[in-house]
Amino acid sequence: VLNNEPLVTLLCTPAELEELAIGFLLSEGVLHNGSSIKNLELDEKEATVRIELSDLPPDFSKLFEKRTISSGCGKGVAFTSYRMPADKRIEARGRLMSLDDIRRLLGTFRTISKLYIETGGVHSAALSDGKEILFFSEDIGRHNAVDKLIGKAFLQSVPIEDKILFTSGRVTSEIMTKAGRNSFPILISRAAPSCMAVSYAEEMGITLVGFAR
Repeated sequence: VLNNEPLVTLLCTPAELEELAIGFLLSEGVLHNGSSIKNLELDEKEATVRIELSDLPPDFSKLFEKRTISSGCGKGVAFTSYRMPADKRIEARGRLMSLDDIRRLLGTFRTISKLYIETGGVHSAALSDGKEILFFSEDIGRHNAVDKLIGKAFLQSVPIEDKILFTSGRVTSEIMTKAGRNSFPILISRAAPSCMAVSYAEEMGITLVGFAR
């Protein structure tokens, strides 16, 4: 619920809901800095996050006029796609990674989710500085897992412009849009990238690694 108005209902694993809400707003281009957050309140009983922002984008009402059925599981909805007026090529300040670094981090990433090991039914996302995994999130949806991770880093004031995003899910245009809007210089996935994701990565200046093994 944004500024007392219902915004969206997300089907998700009931954990890290504040992080999910903040990450969603960041990825949709609604939230840009922490000083805009006047209030953040979680009602666990109703599974509702209420957020009050001091300033909404001038074109906020238009951002949510068009809804796109995404390629996500459960016919997820993406409100805003890449090529908004504010979207631009990022100036990547990423770290250099060796193949050994990628393989080692993938080994950790693959086994970090106990819920995945138990059920095989969740996606994972991780934030890395290129040497170790700093944050980890999981959710039944791959989009949510990425948003939770983004929100977690934001709420803990950890910059991600020089970090690496790991994801377990396939990389589609929506995932690349989230990565670009949050200025990740490198995105690594064990799964397939779509042709549109590859195109977006080239346009945004992001290094994309798919089918990482």
